[in-house]
Amino acid sequence: MTDRIHQNGDPDWAIRAQAFAALERLAISTGGPIPWAGISKGFLHQGERIHFAGRALGIFKPRQMTAALSVRTAMPRAGRPTWYRDQRAELDVETGLLPYDLARKSASHTNTALELAHRRWAPLIYFRAVRPALYEAIFPVWVGDFRADEGRVLLAAQSPARGDTVPDEWPRPYASIGERERSWSLHTARRRNHQAWFSKHVRSVYGYRCAFSNLPLGKLLVGAHIKADDEGGPASVSNGICMSTLHHAAFDSYLIGVDPNLKIHVSRSIFDADDGPLLASLQGLDGATMRVPRMREARPDPGFLEWRFEKFRAVQD
Repeated sequence: MTDRIHQNGDPDWAIRAQAFAALERLAISTGGPIPWAGISKGFLHQGERIHFAGRALGIFKPRQMTAALSVRTAMPRAGRPTWYRDQRAELDVETGLLPYDLARKSASHTNTALELAHRRWAPLIYFRAVRPALYEAIFPVWVGDFRADEGRVLLAAQSPARGDTVPDEWPRPYASIGERERSWSLHTARRRNHQAWFSKHVRSVYGYRCAFSNLPLGKLLVGAHIKADDEGGPASVSNGICMSTLHHAAFDSYLIGVDPNLKIHVSRSIFDADDGPLLASLQGLDGATMRVPRMREARPDPGFLEWRFEKFRAVQD
């Protein structure tokens, strides 16, 4: 493990992995967005408590680490101007990455900690406020571009160095409400940056649990479209459902469907088969109600569900 850490150029790797695992458990326990009271408790690593984030500064480096662990965007106060570009939650038009403003000169040491994480391609946590003292945790994210002359960085929801792949030891991600503008990176192949954000947002608002089975294993979950991207579906949380890989395959194959009232329907072809407990678990979904996020604005759009359910019904006829 030590050799792996130094090969990756990140001596903080073990703490980061522990932070991701602890944060995923916290998100599951809260069912989605996390109160600041939970974030402020931090996590244990080798018997020592380490903080996830700091209240005073947006860019945070624990004293036990050599580079930044997290960045945070606070909720703008009512009637107050938004001083930071990240408070507007708009993706950079050219790259499709999320701008995050660097700290002012008085906190330049935090900028240095963030730049070091960028040089190492080290993954970070992005805490974004969705209510006062209530945050979604998007992780892992990377600093895709460090633009000191512009006073900002660009955050990527997938590793700029490794595409969609991250080491198996890193818990798989998470987290914010709202539609992300579609965008593409200039690579040898086009990369859908909006989809990386979409998938993490959907898993986030569902609290890392499958909407059908309630399975809480992050590595087996995906953020699935209701209306597909290539059919004009937006990269918004209301067009997504968090599913296990099994349920995603069944949903895409029209073996299960969901009507606008959130009632689950199972294809008759599933009932015609008899092959043990796995099929039985799918059969048992028929007539059940799909689990949805606590936040109303994150729940599936009835219009998208109706569009998809008509396609499901057509296949059954």
